[in-house]
Amino acid sequence: MVCIGNELVADDAAGYEVYRRLEPLAARLEYLGVGGFDLLAMLQGEAHLIVVDAVQLGEVPGAVHVIPWQELPEAGPEISVHGVGLREIIEIGRLLFPEKMPEQVTLVGIEGRCFNRTREFMTGAVAGAIDHAVAEVRRLVQGGVHE
Repeated sequence: MVCIGNELVADDAAGYEVYRRLEPLAARLEYLGVGGFDLLAMLQGEAHLIVVDAVQLGEVPGAVHVIPWQELPEAGPEISVHGVGLREIIEIGRLLFPEKMPEQVTLVGIEGRCFNRTREFMTGAVAGAIDHAVAEVRRLVQGGVHE
């Protein structure tokens, strides 16, 4: 499982906060300050990869999305503030390192709004959604959906 998010940037810090609250977890847990291609170096052929990140899908701030691979939208600024979307990273990885790519991917996305200010400006609804996202990740892991 990988939590992505810049701990210094408002709503982007949501992934970092989930990471902090998940320790310890009965699955491999990693943290990336910035996603993108750095995710590829962390993969080790997991059966199922859970990625937690702040997203912009047009819902209200704080909405928690649990999106399986089949429903994961293609990249755009609304999917990730890191420039390249999760779907594109995994597809590129499948071409370059097929033996290291997960069989399945699930995104736990926390709808954010503020990505251009410092941490103290995290949207209240995003801060309030962290525990819900943690519960969703724990549910996925306990249900056998983990690395």
